[in-house]
Formats: sequence, C-alpha cells, structure tokens
Amino acid sequence: MKLTKELLIEMVMGEMKLLQEGLKQPANIERQVSKLIADFKRAYGAVQVAMITAENPPGANVNFDWDNEIMQGYLRADLNKKGYNYYPIIGDYGGLENSLMVVVKGRRDSMFKENMIQLGKKYLQDAVVVGEKMGSLQPNPNIKGPKFNMVFEMIMLHPTKTGKPNMNFGDYSIDDIRTKTHKGPDVQGRQAFFSKAGKKKFVVPFYSSDKKDEAEYLGNPFPVGE
Repeated sequence: MKLTKELLIEMVMGEMKLLQEGLKQPANIERQVSKLIADFKRAYGAVQVAMITAENPPGANVNFDWDNEIMQGYLRADLNKKGYNYYPIIGDYGGLENSLMVVVKGRRDSMFKENMIQLGKKYLQDAVVVGEKMGSLQPNPNIKGPKFNMVFEMIMLHPTKTGKPNMNFGDYSIDDIRTKTHKGPDVQGRQAFFSKAGKKKFVVPFYSSDKKDEAEYLGNPFPVGE
C-alpha cells in the first residue's frame, strides 16, 4: 500500500477522532479478546457472542438528537441487568465508534439472539452481529471428536430514521452468515471496516467474495452449551 499525503491525513484524522471521542479499553483487553477468538473453534470458551453498539444510529443528530456516550451507558446498563458479560471493543464501519462484544460461556442462553435484536432495535441500530457455537461429528473416522465453529449472522434490524425505535421484534433479516474470524497481517493493515481490541484488529469476513472466507457448513450440527 502506497503511503500518500491523502492517506496519511486520513490516518492522522482517524487517530485524532479516536482520542476526541474517548474510545478507551482496559489494558489487558487485547489478550482477553485474542484468547476468546482462539477458542471459537474449540469445545470450551464462549458458546455465544454478539457485537453491538448504541452509537451513531442512522439519522442521529440530523433528524433527532443523540448522545453517544449516554446511550452507550444505557446499553451497558441493559446488558448488566440481563446478567451478560461483555468486552469493550472499537469498531470501524464507516467511522470509529465504541462497541461491545457480549459473551456467554458455559450454558447457552436460549434468548440470547432475541435479546440482542431487541437491544439493537431499542438503540436504533442498522444491525447486530450474533454468533452461536455449533459442533459437528467429523465424517472422517481418523479424526476423533467433534468439530466446532462459531456461526456468525449479520442481522439487519430495519431501523427508522426518526428517533423512534422499530420495536417489531420480528422485523429483521439475516444478511450474511460466516464461520471465520481473521486477525492476520492483512487485517492489521486495514484502515476501515474492522473491530479492534487494544491494538489488535480482527474481522468476521461478511460480504467477502473470497472463496476462503465462505461459511463452512457442518454436517448434522448441534448447538454447544445446551
């Protein structure tokens, strides 16, 4: 990638925005999230995850007033009330913003996906990402034990742009499904469309046309943690 004057300005402005908006994370968040991601393909670790924010809904501060910091605090309070654990991460989906990676370990929550959809709608979001760990017995008799994948869905929530939430909880659509998470050198070099824990970027490759990013469908899948 050639470092042009325009790209350098964009990078500096992005870092300035990061500081101005106060996007802060715990010192050990990079290690915690890296371990979490590594366990997506193992029997242990998280059985359900979601990535959600209350910031920057469509139409905010144009059609209606919206305070990102206050609303993100309300979202954290809602998650706390429901007993969910979460990690503060940073997302860039056309602009930097605070986000949360919500995690369920041990026994899966039968209402997890529905709860994330409801919260996304409450905070007028375009979408939420929800992952469910699935297992499958290997067809190869030489491979012992089941295989595991975290199956991610990009769930579109069809928000209004008036400041009034669309609380029709059945009004959503699954836009894409993936089973992989990338955090290699090419991801670290991204300037947009990534999530980040500490200094480590990662992506679920939604909408990628690369064959290696296609969802891996498991035979006779079963949900982990039931």
